[in-house]
Amino acid sequence: MRRDSFQKRVIPVLVPVPAERPYSYAVPQGMTVEPGAILRVPLGPREVAGIAWDGEGEPVAPAKLRDVAHVFDCPPLPSDMRRFIEWVACYTLSPPGMVARMALRAPGAFDPEPAVEGLRASGRAPDRMTAARQRVL
Repeated sequence: MRRDSFQKRVIPVLVPVPAERPYSYAVPQGMTVEPGAILRVPLGPREVAGIAWDGEGEPVAPAKLRDVAHVFDCPPLPSDMRRFIEWVACYTLSPPGMVARMALRAPGAFDPEPAVEGLRASGRAPDRMTAARQRVL
């Protein structure tokens, strides 16, 4: 059997663990990931939130490389915030992953916002107009 010649794109992902550098993950075909995107990636037996970091991922044996599971539908962390995470890690002598953990503290914040119900005027007046209805309209 011949292996496919397709090479997956490898990106660095900063995960909330006390590691000195980002881990490398593969981007599945058809998925778009930009630096700063909030992702869900496998880490051991569980999945955790991570941040797509700048640069290219380190070379990893294809057998060990794992795919990004999900890209959250939320704005990516801007470059200034990523530089701030690096600065805080250097200033406090902390691993960058632990500083990123503070930025990823609320996992529910990455879910899309729920739909908001609203009312729209139809232009038609109600059959029985009262003072209260008049104020609302």
